[in-house]
Amino acid sequence: MAIAALGILAWAAAEPSVWDGIYTGAQAGRGQVLYAKACASCHRENLEGHGTTPSLAGEDFVEKWDGQTVGDLFEKMQASMPADHPGSLSREQNAAILAFILRFNNFPAGQTELRTDADWLARIRFTAAKPK
Repeated sequence: MAIAALGILAWAAAEPSVWDGIYTGAQAGRGQVLYAKACASCHRENLEGHGTTPSLAGEDFVEKWDGQTVGDLFEKMQASMPADHPGSLSREQNAAILAFILRFNNFPAGQTELRTDADWLARIRFTAAKPK
């Protein structure tokens, strides 16, 4: 019993990551619609970006954010996107768009929507490699 309790405490203390199902499929679906309206004109429908507009998908994107937090990415989106109207999207809208980006990059969905509070987002690691 004591060993099981220690295992539960260790799991609870473990740092959550993008591999822990931090968004829902429904949230990503809403994000896809929002992305098409607010982001695709610059980042393209396939999220590959072009010119000085960075890609939001694939190895380059994942490696760029590897080791940072979901909060870092979320707050960058919140403060600077869309480029022609920075900060015009709500935190809920950006959470949905980020959920879509995560799904597009093959990070798993879960049972709980991606939250919008900065403290919670800052605890979630953006980790390129899937934990073993």
